Amino acid sequence: MAILPANVKQQVEEMFSEIQAPVKMILVDEGGSSELDQLMTELGALSDKLSYERVPATGATGYGLAEEVLPSILLEGPDGISRARFTGAPAGHEFGVLIQDIIDISQGSITLSDATKQYLSSLTEDIHLQVFTTPT
Repeated sequence: MAILPANVKQQVEEMFSEIQAPVKMILVDEGGSSELDQLMTELGALSDKLSYERVPATGATGYGLAEEVLPSILLEGPDGISRARFTGAPAGHEFGVLIQDIIDISQGSITLSDATKQYLSSLTEDIHLQVFTTPT
């Protein structure tokens, strides 16, 4: 049974027409059958420029992940693995963010205002920013 309804698949496929370079979606999890694995498989089938790989939890440290943050989704574009990571299932608003991140990574750009880009380029030290969301 499909995770994504046909109308959502069609919308995402239209959005994925903006993908310029290949992007690999990497799911690091405990393995076994899961809805998240199925979702990632369905997304990967919506563009010939997307690929999907599933990595067992034992490989988490190779991606700089701790086992307590699994499952995690990583996106790898032409410039390597993005520092944007999704922990848990990208449901609700996070799903749209995942789709836009895939497109942005393929284009080598981000959709931020010029003022935000300027501010971020002025930072002299790395920062660790985490965004937590919960369904309401």
